[in-house]
Formats: sequence, structure tokens, C-alpha cells
Amino acid sequence: MTSSSDPRLASLEIFIQEHPTIQYATATSPNYSTLRATYTLDNPAIPFAIVRPQNAEDVAAAVKFAKANGIKPVVRSGGNSLFWKSMVQDSFVIDMRDIAYVNINKLKTSATVGGGILFGDLGEHLTNEGLATALGTIPFIGYVGWSTYGGYGPFSAQYGLGCDNIIGAKVVNWRGEVIEADSDLLRCIRGAGGAFGPVVELTVKLYPLKNILAGLIIYDSTDIATTIQNFNSGYQKLSIEGLPPALCALQMVLNSPYGKIFACTFIWGSDDHETGQTYLAKIAALGQVVNNTVAPNTIAGYLQQLKAMVPPNAYGSIETISIRKLNAEALAVIARNIEKMPQVDGANFFMHELRGPSATPNPESIFGPREPHMVLELIKTVAEQRDLKRAEDWVGTFIDELRKMDPRNILPSTYISITKPGSNSFKNIFGPSNYEVLLEMKRKYDPEGTFDLAQPEVNSLK
Repeated sequence: MTSSSDPRLASLEIFIQEHPTIQYATATSPNYSTLRATYTLDNPAIPFAIVRPQNAEDVAAAVKFAKANGIKPVVRSGGNSLFWKSMVQDSFVIDMRDIAYVNINKLKTSATVGGGILFGDLGEHLTNEGLATALGTIPFIGYVGWSTYGGYGPFSAQYGLGCDNIIGAKVVNWRGEVIEADSDLLRCIRGAGGAFGPVVELTVKLYPLKNILAGLIIYDSTDIATTIQNFNSGYQKLSIEGLPPALCALQMVLNSPYGKIFACTFIWGSDDHETGQTYLAKIAALGQVVNNTVAPNTIAGYLQQLKAMVPPNAYGSIETISIRKLNAEALAVIARNIEKMPQVDGANFFMHELRGPSATPNPESIFGPREPHMVLELIKTVAEQRDLKRAEDWVGTFIDELRKMDPRNILPSTYISITKPGSNSFKNIFGPSNYEVLLEMKRKYDPEGTFDLAQPEVNSLK
């Protein structure tokens, strides 16, 4: 806790007097717990102060204040880091969520978005204009944090990853200046996010899209291991035939009141619903369907549906590994551990597929795994703290078995946003050549380590 005799408090009081529109809180403020709340309920960090700037100039002033008072700044966009990156002990938290504008250009080919915009709000703005961009599926996640660190999502196969849709950025640098990112800095922002300073604005590509097909297909899971095996055998045959870019079929295993269920989130990101219905039938035919909620919708409408399904907070975190193929060995490990999955709310398993344009080399980004692959998410974010150990034990065994598989099928890289600190090296995550670029740009754009609490951490880049 910050002492009332802390000289930084006097400096903060002067700072707020000079910037009266900035909302703030310290540990003794009545609104502190509200501003401090994040997705993770088990983060014990008590930041020195939390500020909510209203524009880029406020962010620049906040960075200058932090430097002048020897306090490390931390940037929060959505506050959903499962490894507590947006709320750090004794830090100066710059909460971007009031900077949440969306400005669409006249040609409707791009938009500038504020550094605190959330998926749900961005989706609503774009839907109202009959437009889309690369997005994820959880409405309360911050778009800038998601996109700049990679950004897997249901539109990756047709639009690319979130980072591949960034065409411009404004950043507050280590001196506390608002700058336009040049090509070198922009390349690094596309994959390494806010490691070079708070991203106060992005310019992103837009695409025409009015309506989608979206929903959940739940398969008979009486013999869940066989269901998973059969689904993937059929899905691989469809993949060999060729899958359209508009198709996303996200596999998952969830705990429900009726037991474990294997399901597929189906999203068809095109106004051509006739073709979409054809592929919906093909995906549905990969198992015995017990419920199918897929229906015409908008991006905004679907995000609102998901908001009601996803808890706003939880205890715990996640493990991840990326593999090239769902081969027989991988499927056997997955099926075996799914059968062991404890019946607790929040112990889940997801698989994201990367194919299409983002799965090919991109010299304008330092995002690492540019080849087709599957991201496996072993989730231990439970609703009740008493269930956390059971979920952690299950995930620990599961990830150990996955890491012991044939190394030729395992990517060195893992998705940085869901990679537990210390479980993989940044050289692996970004790849050797991109890692060297990252080191060089970090020395150039953050020479004093002002933003060394951002991911990747400057102290790890040595």
C-alpha cells in the first residue's frame, strides 16, 4: 500500500490539478477498487495509482509524470491479461478505456480507433456501417492489445491476423511525445505491441460485410474421445479439398451442467449465405449434432450474444502450445486428456486454426509463426477459487504430455498473449531474425527501458 507520506502523492496531486479531466485513483480512493478490477480475480497487485486519460496528449503527460517520479508505467487497454500485465505492483497504470473513438474514412476502407476501444464497441460501430475488420470474439477484450500482439480470430483466414490489418499507429514514446510510427516501428508494433510505448491510436483496414452466419454446433459427447477423433478426421478431408476463407470452425470442449461437451463455433464471414449454408451442413455432418444455434446475424449481434455467455472475471490462467498438424499422436493426447478434464466451471479447451494469408511470411510484421498451425488453449480460468487446483493439475498434466510429442510437429513459437512468462523464450516466440529486429528497435525506441513492464519485457531482451 502507498503511504500517505509518499512524496509521489504530492506530485500526483499537482499533476491532476494540471490535468483536471483525467480520472484517477490511489489505494485510498473510494473508486480505486472499481478502476483496479480486471478479468483475473487473483491478481494481488496494488498499483501506486491508476489514471484514465481522455486523449493522446493526456497519455503523453502521464508518461512524463511517471518518468519524472521514477514510477514504471503500465498500459491497460482491456485489462484481460491472464498474467497480470495490465495491473502491476506499485506501477503507474495508464488505463486507456476512455480513448475509445472510431473514425471511418470517406471511402470506408480504413478506420482510426482509439487505444482503449473494446471489441464489442468496435464491432457495433462497424456493423452500423456494413463493415468489418479482423476481430476476436470476446466483447470486453481491448482491440489494440489483441491486434498488436498478433490477434487470432474468426476472420484470420480471409482478412489476416489483427496485426496484419494495422496500417498506421500513433505512439507515446519514452520522452512522452506523441509520434506517428514510421515503417520500422510499425513493423514491430505488428507483433510486439506496446513494448515501445502506449499505442494511443491505430489505423486499420476495413472490409464490406453486412451479415454473417454464426452460432454453436454441439455434438453428441457421450464418447467424447471418439467424437473428437471423428470430427477431425472429417475436417482434415475438408481441408484437403480446400476450405473457403470465410469459414471459421473453432473447436472447443466445455463443461456444462450436463457434463463435458464437444462443440464447434461456426462463423461464416460473408454475405453469401447460400454458400455458407453449404459449408455449415458439411461441418455439422462431422458428428452427431444435438444442438445447432447457427443463424444469420451481424458481428455486433453475435458479440452481444457471446457477452452473455462469457463470465466477466475468473481465477486462474492458461497454458498453450502450437502444433503444425492434428496428427494421430496429437489427437490421441488431446482425447486422452479431455476424458480426464475435471467437471469444474471454467476448465475448458480450445483450438484456433491459422490458415490463409496470415500463415505465410510477412516481412512487414515481426509476428513469429508464419505457417499453417493450430493453437491449443488449455484453460484454467475457474469461477470458484476452490476449483482452481483441480483445473491447474489437469492442465499441468495435459501440457506436459503435449510437449513430449514428436518435436517435429511442435512450433517453437507460442502465442505471446497466452504464453505464461518464462515458459518460452522470446527468440522462439518471434523467431531468430525477428528477435534481432526487436532487440534493435527496443534499443532505438525505448533506450532507457521506460516501458520495460510491457510485454516483451526489456530486461528479458538481453
